[in-house]
Amino acid sequence: MAVAIAAARVWRPNRGLSQAALLLLWRPGARGLARSHPHRQQQQFSSLDDKPQFPGASAEFIDKLEFIQPNVISGIPIYRVMDRQGQIINPSEDPHLPKEKVLKLYKSMTLLNTMDRILYESQRQGRISFYMTNYGEEGTHVGSAAALDNTDLVFGQYREAGVLMYRDYPLELFMAQCYGNISDLGKGRQMPVHYGCKERHFVTISSPLATQIPQAVGAAYAAKRANANRVVICYFGEGAASEGDAHAGFNFAATLECPIIFFCRNNGYAISTPTSEQYRGDGIAARGPGYGIMSIRVDGNDVFAVYNATKEARASSLSTTGACGIMMPLHAVGLWHLVSHQQELSTAPKPKGTTKPILESYLNSLFLGHSRYQLFRREKPQSNLNRESLI
Repeated sequence: MAVAIAAARVWRPNRGLSQAALLLLWRPGARGLARSHPHRQQQQFSSLDDKPQFPGASAEFIDKLEFIQPNVISGIPIYRVMDRQGQIINPSEDPHLPKEKVLKLYKSMTLLNTMDRILYESQRQGRISFYMTNYGEEGTHVGSAAALDNTDLVFGQYREAGVLMYRDYPLELFMAQCYGNISDLGKGRQMPVHYGCKERHFVTISSPLATQIPQAVGAAYAAKRANANRVVICYFGEGAASEGDAHAGFNFAATLECPIIFFCRNNGYAISTPTSEQYRGDGIAARGPGYGIMSIRVDGNDVFAVYNATKEARASSLSTTGACGIMMPLHAVGLWHLVSHQQELSTAPKPKGTTKPILESYLNSLFLGHSRYQLFRREKPQSNLNRESLI
């Protein structure tokens, strides 16, 4: 009321409380000038059938006090294409990849596993300071990389070496980076496994957890503004998803509708914190809808499921849908965070019903003993680099 009187005196100082002031005051339920604007008045509803539109949310009125329990809503299912024997479950979900591409997937996965073993042993011998293996996560690397365009920008954490390997990054440069020798593109300025390659659109890895998430969102927004017709994919673990940078990145990506894929690898352990101690509820995949991000949970050991999900997420991200989230639960074959600490964090039991890699079982059924596949299995990675030249 005081504001209304003061305003009236400013408008008509010689007439005291003018007619204008009386009009401002005579508004039932209004308190001052702020409520006099017709667009700022709270809408009145007479029954529960009315549908209120509160800022930022749309919901129905109820007349009974009821909290939503976390166990009422069923969990997001896990998408898969192959069973543990390498057989296609639903033929309509078969990606029908060319045999040459399937062989490249298999070769990249086995080559990554071999490189892990060599560099892990090198660290144990004191040749490099530390190393992080990718055991059990090979399918997430190559399956997602195969579904991307080579110009799509990659923000990795420190277990995405397979993405670079699928993009034909030379083994010599992998080794040189870990050893920090003269052949290293960074000339020893980075720690081991912190790969990066501008020509292959792979942003150099940084050590702090989750810092790449808001950076990736910014890059995706820039690509959107430039109409670059490419997406950004951001890899991170379930531990990084608990960092504040992750939540800020998710919200920015959703509100700005950025062409980005959030790719979360959930191997059950964030360095040394199991998921049972890290979060409650339905996990990380369930957070996506809360931010307005289309999400899916995928079997990370099924390379075809990873491929299909990433391909669809890329198409959706380039449309008006914006950000997409993919959460990959993984079977952790063996996890070492910093092997320089001589600490094996977990060796999970082998899943029942399988004795060899799923993709290898699929290839056996695909080629049926084809001589080329048998020849490929006998091949060993060739390199003109020996261990002594890396020191």
